[in-house]
Amino acid sequence: MTSIDGLYRTHLEQYAPTFEQFFKLRLENGILEVRMHTDGGPLRWGGGPHRMLIPLFQTIDHDDDVEVVILTGTGDTFNAELNTEDYVGQGMLGHWNTEKTGYDLTYRDQTREPMALLGLHVPVICAINGPVWAHAELALLNDIVICSETTSFYDGHWELLGLVPGDGVQTVFRELLGHNRGRYFLYSGQRIEAAEALSLGLVGEVLPAERLLDRAWEIAESVFMSKSRVQRRLARATLIQPWRELFVKEIAFGMAHECLGAAIGPPVPLSGPLAEAFS
Repeated sequence: MTSIDGLYRTHLEQYAPTFEQFFKLRLENGILEVRMHTDGGPLRWGGGPHRMLIPLFQTIDHDDDVEVVILTGTGDTFNAELNTEDYVGQGMLGHWNTEKTGYDLTYRDQTREPMALLGLHVPVICAINGPVWAHAELALLNDIVICSETTSFYDGHWELLGLVPGDGVQTVFRELLGHNRGRYFLYSGQRIEAAEALSLGLVGEVLPAERLLDRAWEIAESVFMSKSRVQRRLARATLIQPWRELFVKEIAFGMAHECLGAAIGPPVPLSGPLAEAFS
């Protein structure tokens, strides 16, 4: 009889090269740092990192050497730059009237991506190193969330693109800001700076940019690695479960409406802080 210890699992040295185009991985003493990037610099969001995050999280979950994950960005932004060539090439700025654009790149990927993050069985610390202007769920759906003083939050679905904000932000900001403030934030194009994010409960700590990543490693070691493997994983399961339940219930509903609206409604003139990215 084969021992179950020898059955399927992953090893960093085997999977790191698969994901290195968008994610630099560093594992030390059970702590895995996942640093998002584009060509070694700040992440430029597009179909590539969006698609690859799903198997990345699933692969990490099968690596028994990983006990804590630190998710962060590169340079001075967490997720605030767009790969405009990719967006235009994939038809993301027109009607989403193709299977590839409307289903594969939007509905299918975005109903799976937050669930892959929430499906990790080990604690996740997010060290937000700058503005989060897209896919805030990556920053905020985690066990511990800290940010730099340069961080700000903005969502451009409605103000910038004229789209239904249905990719999970409707759930995240409602839960963290409250119903009325959450809707106001999504409709108004408001920015929430780091100090206000702390007072509102979006983040747990605000630090100078140069201290952020070191602090994330300190938390990983002192808060999580000081406890047993079983306690870490069961605490994660217990405290993240409300997010899992909400996303199971709401992410497909929201994405269906976002995609339907994009397929029917015409594109709108771009405005807001990201407009220059598409000029």
